[in-house]
Amino acid sequence: MAALLLLLVTSTSVLGFVPTSPLTSRGRSAHSTPLYTTSLQAAPIPNPFQKLPWNVEREERRKARKLRLERSSLHRELGIAEDATYEEIVAATDALIARAGGDLKRKIQIEVAKDKILQIRLNERLAGLTAITTEAKAQSSFETQGNELEDEMIPKKKEAAEWNAPAWTQGLIVKPDEKQIKGQVRLWGILTLIGVALPPAINYLNRFTWLVCIAQLSFRGMPRESQEGGGLGISFGGGPGAKKHLKVAWLLGLAVSFVGAVLVYGLMPTWAKGQRYTPLIAFTLRNAIYGVACSYFQPYKG
Repeated sequence: MAALLLLLVTSTSVLGFVPTSPLTSRGRSAHSTPLYTTSLQAAPIPNPFQKLPWNVEREERRKARKLRLERSSLHRELGIAEDATYEEIVAATDALIARAGGDLKRKIQIEVAKDKILQIRLNERLAGLTAITTEAKAQSSFETQGNELEDEMIPKKKEAAEWNAPAWTQGLIVKPDEKQIKGQVRLWGILTLIGVALPPAINYLNRFTWLVCIAQLSFRGMPRESQEGGGLGISFGGGPGAKKHLKVAWLLGLAVSFVGAVLVYGLMPTWAKGQRYTPLIAFTLRNAIYGVACSYFQPYKG
């Protein structure tokens, strides 16, 4: 009995070290994969030599050669030249489809060949393998220049729309000619000389010099047959639009008189204030301001 137990224990120990049989390994599931195999397949190692310049160039040449061969084969299938235009390709395709009759499979093959040719041409165009036609280049440059011109015009339109001066200010400032300058120098020079010769008359002259300025602004640019009152503002014509420009002339005259007085008395130096000649200096400067205003402003637009 003891010998039998010893034999049983020995046989059990020996079986524990026996390798697994092929039948046992075959009995495993086909979907069970070792862990290390899965991890290697999930993270493939890229080839660093593919990014080298000569390898990239060789790959591009290979792709270009492949596209060229495929395109040649498709052109032979449709019976057209390799430099055929889009209209020629469509015409050849329609002719082959009409010739195929009721063969639906042949019609589908022809349509597929046409689509492949157009797709290959597009791919070559995008890759820079073919040059665009003169018409397409001209159209592209025209669109580009048109877009650039439109882009330049948009900011200008926005700037012009930001602020527009009132309508009555348009054409209000007109560069004087020699005749206008001489006339204003003569008029305001004579008034100033009267003030120099008769200082007590300055206070009386100041009462109507602003009216003379308004009259000069009203009559500048008007035809002589429309002028009345001798330039003293008594009558200002009755033509169309006369009242409109007269309102502007009065507003300008009053504004020039007020601004002139503020500038003259506000900017006058201390040594010139409170002297016997102070009224003469102020009168002379205000007449100069009136003369400049009457030389450049023209409310009448004709």
